Amino acid sequence: MRLKLVSAAIIAASLPAVLVFGSGAGCKNEVVVPPGEGGSGGSSAFSGTFSSSAGPKDAGKDGFDAYVDPGCTNQPPPIQDFHCDPYDQNNGDCAPNDACYIYVQYPDEPCGQEVYGAVCAPAGTGGQGDPCQGATDCEAGTACVVTGSGTQCVELCPLTGPSGCPDGTICEPIDVQGFGGCL
Repeated sequence: MRLKLVSAAIIAASLPAVLVFGSGAGCKNEVVVPPGEGGSGGSSAFSGTFSSSAGPKDAGKDGFDAYVDPGCTNQPPPIQDFHCDPYDQNNGDCAPNDACYIYVQYPDEPCGQEVYGAVCAPAGTGGQGDPCQGATDCEAGTACVVTGSGTQCVELCPLTGPSGCPDGTICEPIDVQGFGGCL
């Protein structure tokens, strides 16, 4: 499992809530859309029933054609754009009070090249396990990642050799190739 690195900008999408209640196998169903969430601009809730007189149908093993992912042919390796060393925060790559943060830039098209890199930015104060919303919420030597416990700062660790992770945590891969985070 690879942990998702949190970008500086978080995009949230709000989807309408739709509840489906079944009153029995193959019988009538009821769809309830809460007021104001119907998508048509109306403010009243829709409540209705529908049924199928033909009964439930099984699509069978050949109900759908099997999807075959064509993949990306001749995919070039990711672009590397490291302006500082995330593992050596005190080497002078960044100005005082700045830290070196890793990042990933995803391509706009499905088979485009990812960009992996690191840049200097004002150092945050969040340590291992602290909640974060973006990279600069975390202190030097950490990254802000999405975990099973929410979005939090994790210490960077190498994926090979001794991890240097705090007791009770292990080094897990994150989105930037070759980097791990202590979880």
